[in-house]
Amino acid sequence: MIRRIMLIIILLGLSVNFSQAQNTNATDEVRLFQNFFQDAPIAANPYGEGFFQYSTFDNDFSSLDLAVQGALPVADKIQLGGGLGFRSISPGVGDSQSGISDLLVSGRYNVLPGPTSISIGALATLPIGSEDIGESTFDFSGFGSLRHPLPSGVVLIGTFGLEFTEVKTSQTSSDRQTGALISGGVIYPTKSGLNVIGELDIRTEGDFIFLSGGLDYALKTGGRIRGGIGLGLDDGAPNFALRAGYFLGF
Repeated sequence: MIRRIMLIIILLGLSVNFSQAQNTNATDEVRLFQNFFQDAPIAANPYGEGFFQYSTFDNDFSSLDLAVQGALPVADKIQLGGGLGFRSISPGVGDSQSGISDLLVSGRYNVLPGPTSISIGALATLPIGSEDIGESTFDFSGFGSLRHPLPSGVVLIGTFGLEFTEVKTSQTSSDRQTGALISGGVIYPTKSGLNVIGELDIRTEGDFIFLSGGLDYALKTGGRIRGGIGLGLDDGAPNFALRAGYFLGF
């Protein structure tokens, strides 16, 4: 596992050194895929995204998510956000199940506006979702995140967080697990409006390592078409994920 992580870090570093990307300022409008809510920039205007994601896991298990998420500024350096979705799961053995997810709420405060932007924030899931799909749990976390632009135009991104997850041990009782989120990646902007986003998320609880690559393309109409794929590098992450969505600022 350690060798895999080191290889990924080396490859990301080489990509940064050889990139010829431009237009750094435009990346403030580019949102991450894995860490949509755990990021440094504060929006000047409300924005939202609708997307679907198909994921596969071990033992022929798969899931399909249809979700919406967004955020709005409430002060000069503060924004609030939220997300809600519908999920259908198909186990290798047994009947398929579907239902709504827990409601995610978030907030973040920009400590340092830039050029190296640093923010802190918190997330929580309100347990309104369906237990049939493994939801209806109260989870919460705190994080710090940054974006640092390089002279080439490439933007380095990073997040560190502490996560407190509710795990149900029976129908009437649950346990709480504590873990850390360590995330890093890059954004490659181009003059054509296309941005390439690479992210690596490591969660110390649950054997979770997930590498994703995505594209964010700014349309002349003001919206953005977004999509990407992800590969799990440890047992707790999806083996494969495919995602596509539409992002719009207001």
